[in-house]
Amino acid sequence: MLKQITSRTGSLIAGSALAAAALITTAAPATAGTNGQQMAISTRYSDVVQMCGNNQNGVRVCTGWISTPNYWTKVYGWWWKGEVEFWGIQYDGPGGYEVHRYSYCNVPASQADDWTWCDEAGDL
Repeated sequence: MLKQITSRTGSLIAGSALAAAALITTAAPATAGTNGQQMAISTRYSDVVQMCGNNQNGVRVCTGWISTPNYWTKVYGWWWKGEVEFWGIQYDGPGGYEVHRYSYCNVPASQADDWTWCDEAGDL
């Protein structure tokens, strides 16, 4: 009986040690503040926006069209660095016309915060 308990305890300790080693050697995920940023853009006039620019890997990517119900729109899950372009559409602009807008923002590769806030004088 004592031999079975010792054997099971030894297996439990060995399994715990392997699990701990796996956690220690697993690479930590990159954060936005060190290799690109997430973006928040002023979308005062636009009903939808699209963004294009270089991601954290230096690959040019574009979002789909994103609904912008608020004055500020945070775009989660996309990491940017360098020049990022924005296109906005206001469906019911002055005189009832659809208005298309364009702007851009320069995003630092590294900064203390995880978010870059682009106001661009409220162009979008």
